[in-house]
Amino acid sequence: MVWWLALGLLGVALTWLPLLTAPGYELAAGLTLLLTFVGGGVAVTAARVPARRELPAVLAGAALLVLGTLPALLVATLRTAFGTPCDPFASVAFVPLLILPSALLIAALGAVVARLTSRWWTALLLYALFVGLSAVATVWPLLAGPQVFAFNHLGGYLPGPLYDEELSVPSSLLWFRAASIVLALGLTALLERRPGWALGLLAAFLGLEFNGTKLGFRMTDEALSSALGGVIETDELVLHYPRSFTDEEVSKVLGDVRFRHHQISEFFGAPPPGKVTAWWYRSAEEKQRLVGAAHTQFAKPWRREVHVNALGFPHSVIKHELVHAMAAPWGAPPFGVAASLLGLAPHVGVIEGFAVAADNPVDELSLHEWAAAMKKKDLLPDVAKLMTPEGFYGAPPSRAYTTAGSFLRFLADTEGREKLRTLYRDGDFEHAFGATLETLAAKYLAFLDTVPLEPDAVNQAFGRFRRGSLFDRPCAREVARLASEAGGMLAVDPQRARELLARCHALQPEEPAHVLAEAHALRRLGLLDAARATLDAELKRLEAEPTSWADAALARADLAQEEGDADLARRLWTAVLEKQLAPAMERTAQVRLAGSQLSPTAREAVRRYFQPGDDEVKLYLLREALVAEPGAVPLQYLLARKLALAGESQPALALFEALLAQDPPPSVAKESTRLALEAAFALGRCETVGHLATTGKFGPAFDARAADWVERCAFAHPPR
Repeated sequence: MVWWLALGLLGVALTWLPLLTAPGYELAAGLTLLLTFVGGGVAVTAARVPARRELPAVLAGAALLVLGTLPALLVATLRTAFGTPCDPFASVAFVPLLILPSALLIAALGAVVARLTSRWWTALLLYALFVGLSAVATVWPLLAGPQVFAFNHLGGYLPGPLYDEELSVPSSLLWFRAASIVLALGLTALLERRPGWALGLLAAFLGLEFNGTKLGFRMTDEALSSALGGVIETDELVLHYPRSFTDEEVSKVLGDVRFRHHQISEFFGAPPPGKVTAWWYRSAEEKQRLVGAAHTQFAKPWRREVHVNALGFPHSVIKHELVHAMAAPWGAPPFGVAASLLGLAPHVGVIEGFAVAADNPVDELSLHEWAAAMKKKDLLPDVAKLMTPEGFYGAPPSRAYTTAGSFLRFLADTEGREKLRTLYRDGDFEHAFGATLETLAAKYLAFLDTVPLEPDAVNQAFGRFRRGSLFDRPCAREVARLASEAGGMLAVDPQRARELLARCHALQPEEPAHVLAEAHALRRLGLLDAARATLDAELKRLEAEPTSWADAALARADLAQEEGDADLARRLWTAVLEKQLAPAMERTAQVRLAGSQLSPTAREAVRRYFQPGDDEVKLYLLREALVAEPGAVPLQYLLARKLALAGESQPALALFEALLAQDPPPSVAKESTRLALEAAFALGRCETVGHLATTGKFGPAFDARAADWVERCAFAHPPR
């Protein structure tokens, strides 16, 4: 009774932890771990009580264990149903899949322990041995293999990093839980002296285990290499890629990885010893199925390897992940990262901040500009707290990574990279820099106040970083699933998509993306009055949030143009321009506004460009319109952009060069120059790349990106 009460009370206590408040995956996973440790005491002591004949001892113990989890599940269900707008059953499929097989197996193990021991301490040791063996079987594939998902017959299932918000039940989990049940039944047959049944069931369990890679709950390097199919090796790396990639795609990927490897070696001062292995996946779904972590790119530094989805060229995060793998020689063993306590307590903020600092990503703003803009919007996390695991994971990921990276880049630039490498050993700031973390953080915050910012930078930061973390957003798992389903239904069943998006809006009313998507669904249904009312209400609600307001304004202007209200559309585009927001928004408004002043044919070509549809049709309309109105900036820009994105670099570059000679609006000129740089690189025209990169018209962040292309071109096409 004491064991059972402890199980029930601790289970209820779990429901007060973040993400465990609803009866979904997180709570089910927490309860299976609780069953593993506390439930073992219930199972062993229950097995010592003479069983009633009508109920076998193992089933009685399993029933008792399941009953011990019911208070927590009941409390979570009631709190979710009556205290939140969330659906308490949104992820309930994980509950029986995780809890029931674990309860049955723990009851069987408890009965085995009770049969083999007579004292409490021998029972404890034997049960701990079983738990330890199961942990080894789970942890070893994580350490020695490429996977990041984890399956444990007692403790359940880990799908990978928590950053993947959308969770679903994979077929691999069904097979694994079937194996857990078969093992439990085999042990039960042994206890009941049914050797034939026991032999058959245990043989079936071993058959499932030995086919774990085929069934998806285990992965090896050999199986993964075979699944992807392509491999190429150079002096510095081994690249595994999907066999469906063309030679041109493989060449692009290989060149991208080799260039980033070169840049990181330059940052370190020398290339680290050994080769890096890069695993390249066709899609997030393929990566989730093979190794876990659908949308999260990851590295295993101790294995000197990275795993990334194909995210276009140049890849947006391969440099970050390569830093993790390449910095392993400077990290603490055994995992090659910043860690204390013999390398077993990782300093996550230092690990991720180090990678961002070495990557030093630049897009619309530089790393320090993003951080300074966050500070002005009161979005910057506590820097010192961010260097702790709880502080890093408690902050929204985008804010945490950017701030940690900016902080460590600041230290590298002001204190020296050697000290940063020293920090990467154990995360001890005082040892590495001779000052406390609080002192260094104060210097960094003072530095951010000196970073010059354009007027639109703060609004850009709000638009980029306004989303809270998974722990902060209500019903985050449910909304992620609904939004994903709605995205897939929008083209084929807009009514269903509308219903799903309306539910997302009800759960997260402060998130404008759901409202804009719902308005789009209404337009596809032909319900223009409803779409108009929805967008008008959103414009009023978002008056104090310029970036979100601009998103709604662009959608409303598009609807106005569709309805023939050209004056309203022009007023909205003009208002977006006046607010000096993100360049992408300004550029869209500029192109739409200029396009609205062209001939009807050209106006339609511009409007159709921004609608979902066949790219070939859009190209045809733009070409025809440009023949009728040669030199029209909106037509030239959109046609060149579409050609560049389609890989037709030669005609795209010619159009961009002609466009830039006309001195188009700054936002259009900036994007045209960026795309022209990429097209010139694709053609191997490094002289043109260098010329485009030295205009000096678009600010330091753009100049840094352009310099990256110059360096990339020199690396890919060295002078002979």
